[in-house]
Amino acid sequence: MIAGPDSNETPEHEAVTREAVSQEAVTREAAAAEGRNHSDLRASHGDREQAIGTLKTAFVQGRLTGEELGVRAGQVYASRTYAELAGITADIPDELTGRDRARSSRDPWRATKIAWRVEYAVFLPGIVALLLMPGGPRTTPTEIAILTAVVYLLFWILGVAMMITSRPAKPALLDEGERLHAAHAVARDQVVRILGAAREQGRLTDEEHDERSAMVPASRCWGDLDTLIADLPTGLAVQPPQARDVRTGVCVSAAAASVLAVLVLLSPDDMLAFLLALLCLAVLVVAPVITVGLWADVRHQKKPSRRRR
Repeated sequence: MIAGPDSNETPEHEAVTREAVSQEAVTREAAAAEGRNHSDLRASHGDREQAIGTLKTAFVQGRLTGEELGVRAGQVYASRTYAELAGITADIPDELTGRDRARSSRDPWRATKIAWRVEYAVFLPGIVALLLMPGGPRTTPTEIAILTAVVYLLFWILGVAMMITSRPAKPALLDEGERLHAAHAVARDQVVRILGAAREQGRLTDEEHDERSAMVPASRCWGDLDTLIADLPTGLAVQPPQARDVRTGVCVSAAAASVLAVLVLLSPDDMLAFLLALLCLAVLVVAPVITVGLWADVRHQKKPSRRRR
């Protein structure tokens, strides 16, 4: 609508009104997303095995008969959602089912990311400042302090800028009717990987996976893609750290320490040995801290498995 001479509505007023309507729509979408019932999501092989363990414990304690155990076990393996699993164990105390324990939403890479941030914010600027440090007796403590402060400030500003620009857009801010184009091939690939992870975890059957995967290329808007993964938990495409990653970090640290020790013992006087020593020192500064972060993430990942046993 165009504001006429006698109208009280100005272009600025219309812009504010459109912004208010947009914000209200975003709020409704966010509320709907948060209100989605977790019980409607697809269960995995691990969830079903946990339910089987609960039934076995209930049988050992005399809460279920052998016949009930067999019947319910069959129902567990046939169940597809968390709601169906909860219905099978609804009459079993919470301390056996684990319903009294809140589900952890911890990022599987949290400790590793913290280690990387510590490396970037503390150690890496220090290494760069040390390499840029002017030598000679004329270098004053003030010059050293100023150079170090400038290097750290530049690294921190760049790090904050990268964190801001790398933040993904919230799904609630996306228009489900927005049409996809060639630039959204990454979104389709993400959905394909989520569907593949869901099949590996037992959340989807082979037939369901093939059917949904065939619909991905035909998707024309964001809503079509969201529908394909609406009943799957978030974060399925994220691969958690593995024990082999920790072993790799330990091996890299040990190799760097060994090479550095050989260089110190032999004391070669050439530029190649000097550069190799610097590389080993950099590895020894970075690798152990990252390895500790990986170890913490892997250890946290194994805790639920121990509790299920």
